[in-house]
Amino acid sequence: MSDSWYEVAFGSHYPEIYGHRNEAEAKLCLELLPTLAPLSENGLPVLDLGCGDGRHLENLQNDSFHGIGLDLSAPLLDLARKRPGPASLIRGDMRHLPLANHSLGSVFSLFTAFGYFGRLQENSVMVQEVSRVLAPGGHWFLDYFNCDRVRHELGSGESFQRKRIVQGMSIVETRRYIEAQGLVAKDVQLEKISGSEGALNLPNEGLRYTEQVAVFSLEEIDELAGTQGLVRVAAAGSYAGAPLAEGDRWILVYGRKKV
Repeated sequence: MSDSWYEVAFGSHYPEIYGHRNEAEAKLCLELLPTLAPLSENGLPVLDLGCGDGRHLENLQNDSFHGIGLDLSAPLLDLARKRPGPASLIRGDMRHLPLANHSLGSVFSLFTAFGYFGRLQENSVMVQEVSRVLAPGGHWFLDYFNCDRVRHELGSGESFQRKRIVQGMSIVETRRYIEAQGLVAKDVQLEKISGSEGALNLPNEGLRYTEQVAVFSLEEIDELAGTQGLVRVAAAGSYAGAPLAEGDRWILVYGRKKV
């Protein structure tokens, strides 16, 4: 495994940085999705791809299907194992899924668990894997940030900085849009506060890394999905179900054609 940014960013500190992305938000998201498309086809398992600490997976448990979580981060999977529920957890790369062809009723890519590998074609292997493991009639649920809004907010070349203190950590985040590369970047600096016992497993020198997530157009995502036999069947713009063009999220549902 390489030392890519996501291998550093998704450590045990990650849930604390995004503590505002909590169980209540996850529940709201999971209440929306079945109004857009069926969560499972014929009771087949569903996969939370990039499941993190399991906050969505916990809400996926259902008597009619089994939940599977896959993530590259060992620390986040350790946290997921502490949650209630019978979900299966797998450590792995979302570009190489250790699952059989057509074995899943749905795949979930929630809270921007997509776009980590550069521009459009660099993410195609992951979409190909999603299509491979989906049963005919299954769905890929993609929850992404509203890329049009990101371009509008950051397109002038300005950067936006936020400073805060969480669980014994000083957090400085600087967000910027790199138009030439089609990426939104977030420079993250984490440091222990002197005398605090709360910082989660941070090294004494702290951590510094840059998150990089692709900024697409809707047409590009649709085209990428289409090359793998996936067609958009539903969409929303927020967890509350706002129209696609009016919210801060792109919640896109792609169906795999039935035979």
